[in-house]
Amino acid sequence: MTSENSIQEETIQATAVSPGIAIGRVLLLRRKFLSEAAPADVTISESQVASELERFHRALEATRKELLALRDELEAKLHNGDAGIFDAHLMIVDDRGMNGAVDTMIRDQHKNADYAFFCTSSRYAAALGATEDEYLRERAADIRDVSGRIRRHLENLESDDPALEDRRIIAAPELTPSETAGLDRNKVLGFAVETGSAVSHTAILARSMGLPALTGVPRKVLEQLSASDTVIIDGFHGRLILHPSPRTEESYRLKAEEAGKVYSAMKTGSTRPETKDGFEVNLAGNIDSVADIETLRSVGVGGVGLMRSEYLFNCSRLPDEEVQFEAYKAILSGCDGHPVVIRTLDVGGDKLFGTLTGRKEPNPFLGLRGVRLTLKERRDLFRIQLRALLRAGVFGDLRVMIPMVTNPAELDETRELISECRKKLQQEGQECISRLPLGAMIETPAAALSADILARHADFFSIGTNDLTQYTLAIDRGNERVAYLYMPSHPAVLRLIALTARAAEANRIPVSVCGQMGGDPLYTALLVGMGVQELSMDAGAIGPVRRVICGLNMAEARLAAKAALSAPDADTALSYSRKLLEKAAPDLAALL
Repeated sequence: MTSENSIQEETIQATAVSPGIAIGRVLLLRRKFLSEAAPADVTISESQVASELERFHRALEATRKELLALRDELEAKLHNGDAGIFDAHLMIVDDRGMNGAVDTMIRDQHKNADYAFFCTSSRYAAALGATEDEYLRERAADIRDVSGRIRRHLENLESDDPALEDRRIIAAPELTPSETAGLDRNKVLGFAVETGSAVSHTAILARSMGLPALTGVPRKVLEQLSASDTVIIDGFHGRLILHPSPRTEESYRLKAEEAGKVYSAMKTGSTRPETKDGFEVNLAGNIDSVADIETLRSVGVGGVGLMRSEYLFNCSRLPDEEVQFEAYKAILSGCDGHPVVIRTLDVGGDKLFGTLTGRKEPNPFLGLRGVRLTLKERRDLFRIQLRALLRAGVFGDLRVMIPMVTNPAELDETRELISECRKKLQQEGQECISRLPLGAMIETPAAALSADILARHADFFSIGTNDLTQYTLAIDRGNERVAYLYMPSHPAVLRLIALTARAAEANRIPVSVCGQMGGDPLYTALLVGMGVQELSMDAGAIGPVRRVICGLNMAEARLAAKAALSAPDADTALSYSRKLLEKAAPDLAALL
């Protein structure tokens, strides 16, 4: 093999999911996941059924104990609540629908436990993996992760966790959440994988552990790597640099030192930072579960701008009122009186194993999703969720947001349903709140263009910039062939945001942004300049955004926003914001 110095440096563009810089040699994991390898299909006798059922449930119990130990170990390391990710894994272990299907296959079809479990868990993972929703699609990785653990206990196999003798960068087709959690932080520098996204539990753990991470690295690139290769992970720009030259290495070492100083200085601060000329902007967090509350507290934020209730429905059976009530209550209680915005169920007709509708949507993004589904076909499910929210509201400052709103009738119908549920709860003697603020999620051009009308029917607006960009530009953000056209700074998108903010101001209701733009410092000046009063984002983005706000001058931000709205293209529009970023936070701009 040729020496490393004779190989030309190469830069691979990937997706950054955890910021930072890592420089080091590679540990390449090429193994096939156990959960994907089919075991032997064995037909058992009637007399063997009881012992196979017992063997399966012993494996479940062993996995449950293993996950509890892993959660406790990770909590001791992180102290920020992200170990609660493994509560979702425990839900998979205890999922009655999936386990019941395995029991039935063993009992009725006389299949051995290994094969019955493989068939059932594979079917569940495939159903989630085929959805259009990125968040739900990433939960398929969780099922595969847990399934691998159960299979190891079923087959009495030793763990195949990687052994690290020195500090390495992990490269693999996929890293599961439990593999990531089990990594020795003192020996892992970062990781580069083929699959996954910023909302995967693996990416969330990487950010909590301070590990620079990339996804979307082509498999052919990974397969070319060897243990003697040195690579650089640039978790700010999404770059994997192969065979870096000494000059490149030195440059990145200096960047890593500077990044450490910058991010350390941004860890805490006000939840309502002010611009230099005295304008307040509220900062809030996007969460999936109560486990995320501690993470928000660690970065100095107490309020929740978006709680995605979908995580409660990430199982084969739908959560009842009590399950939802306890979850919402825990979140509200954990926020110590800070506002909490919970979005009602936002899924489409092809999701959740077909438990919501009896047919597959040909185009879920334009089909029966969000409030369309809950009002038209699953009003029974909507009532259960609204009852749980009304009851939980007595434990904090609760606001409810309705997804996929395109006309005021959807808000009015929801209010009527809330009133109906409240009366029923009062008749039953259940304690509930007398008023539930109702907001509209602005994520379609129709909603933005009619924001002045919707504002007379809503208590607040929250702009979902991910879908708003997708719908406005007719771009599937999950399609890599047109991903280059996905531009949140496109003047058309910016004009819809500005139109929404003006309508909110005219009707004296709050307006926030809860999409990815809200957590990207590159867009902070434009959003604030257009009149957005609150930015809600993942915890890791709060420090940088707060840093930008504190360095901004509102008068300059308004001028930049005005110029961007008249810009001929997305790049020109973004340049106005970039200039203010460089002025407000030059140290952060140098990294981004």
